[in-house]
Amino acid sequence: MKELEQILALWTQAASNGQSAVLVTVVKTHGSSYRLPGARLFLLSSGERAGSVSGGCLEADLLKKAWWLTERGPTIQRYDTTPDGEIAPAYGLGCSGIIHVLLERVTAENSGVLPLISDVRSQRRAAAAVHVIEPASAAGQQLTIDTSGRVLHNLPNAELALALEREADSALAGHTSHLAHLSGGVEAFVETLNPPVRLLVFGAGDDAIPLTKFAKLLGWNVVVLDGRAHYARREKFPEADDVITWPAGQTRFKLPIDSWTVAVLMTHSYSQDLDILQAVSSHPLAYVGILGPRKRASQLLTDADLDSPEFADALHSPMGLDIGADGPEQVALAVIAEIQATLNGREGGLLRERTGSIHARTGEEEDSAAAWVRSIACA
Repeated sequence: MKELEQILALWTQAASNGQSAVLVTVVKTHGSSYRLPGARLFLLSSGERAGSVSGGCLEADLLKKAWWLTERGPTIQRYDTTPDGEIAPAYGLGCSGIIHVLLERVTAENSGVLPLISDVRSQRRAAAAVHVIEPASAAGQQLTIDTSGRVLHNLPNAELALALEREADSALAGHTSHLAHLSGGVEAFVETLNPPVRLLVFGAGDDAIPLTKFAKLLGWNVVVLDGRAHYARREKFPEADDVITWPAGQTRFKLPIDSWTVAVLMTHSYSQDLDILQAVSSHPLAYVGILGPRKRASQLLTDADLDSPEFADALHSPMGLDIGADGPEQVALAVIAEIQATLNGREGGLLRERTGSIHARTGEEEDSAAAWVRSIACA
């Protein structure tokens, strides 16, 4: 998420200037809510902020109250936006939901999960964090499993720590965040912290420019690759994290692929696309998109001798949602939307035709092909 990048930047600023800060994290929701558990808001005493925990209606209240609410330590604040809720008349939200947020002072000695999120991004390895919600007196008690697998916590007893460690391990294994209910009335939000999506854009033509811009707007890591050096130019893709000249058929080059990588092929070169398909087919990518007609993609698969069912499931050609796109910008919008839908286990249809809630909730079925992206704490 791009907002986590902004939060980390503001945190760095606060640390260097010695500014007082409060980190707000959504840890539990009931009913309708604009943000899901894991959403974060970073507040400075100067009034600067990054991130969000609502559509903009709760941020001003939190900025006003955050410091006195956390005067005695971390605390859980409950916002009831249901018609009969305590804040509905004042805000006129009409959201009909209840939001629980954890507020924590951020200091030089204790920055909460922010250093861990930073490590997840820089090392591109997953981690987990557990935040105790109930009992209320336990607000601020946490357990984390860092990118090396090390467990850290400030819990009062070993038995609780072991139970929450098991919950964190489960979240990491399933790439999902969840609400845990343990004996003794303990309730905790268990979240996975994952690196941002990495998008490999094979093809550095003009139509790749808006695709790169849209992906960066979402906070994705973008790598543009092309076998033509006069195409793969840094000045052409200033937003990209990397621009690489990748000669077709260069088998010794190691592609920057990990568990959070997706790829699109838009070289407009049949021979390049063929080499690229053969190179990426051995990797368990959740999404591989090919620009162009279905017949061309079918011929590519035949010539590449690819018949893996797993790769076929990941392949999208023609790539993009059916929005009647015409031109580079509209095509880029359709492609980015399809990638996001795929990673979230959705078909990309109309929300008005969805019978369930907008966001998957307990008891609802949802494809978990790449549930790590659905984890709101994707860094």
